Amino acid sequence: MKQTIILLASLFLISLYSTSCKKKSDDGYPKTVSIQYKITPSAGISQTTSVVYMNESGALTTLTNHALPFSKTISRTVSKGDALTLRGDASGNGSLQLEILVNNTVVKSATPTGTSTITGQITYQFK
Repeated sequence: MKQTIILLASLFLISLYSTSCKKKSDDGYPKTVSIQYKITPSAGISQTTSVVYMNESGALTTLTNHALPFSKTISRTVSKGDALTLRGDASGNGSLQLEILVNNTVVKSATPTGTSTITGQITYQFK
């Protein structure tokens, strides 16, 4: 009986110690960030057929026949798991450089290419 009590007390102390030593998660969410969307074309491509990006309220905004290069900066409060999306479509032979920057740091980029139609989309998720 005495050994059982000692064993249970030891298990309780080990459990208490292991939970008290764990670092509490402080991921800093929700937080307000600066978000910049950029589309830079290669030579010969001056206009997109569409640009789609996630706006300040978290909804998608679609622009048609927009001149390139494209740049849009917004401020938004985000939570862990929120996602940002940028899509660009253009006609022509070449490429589009798509970038999403958060607080002036590139967090996602891609360079889709095409010979008659160029389509690219990138998504970044806050972790």
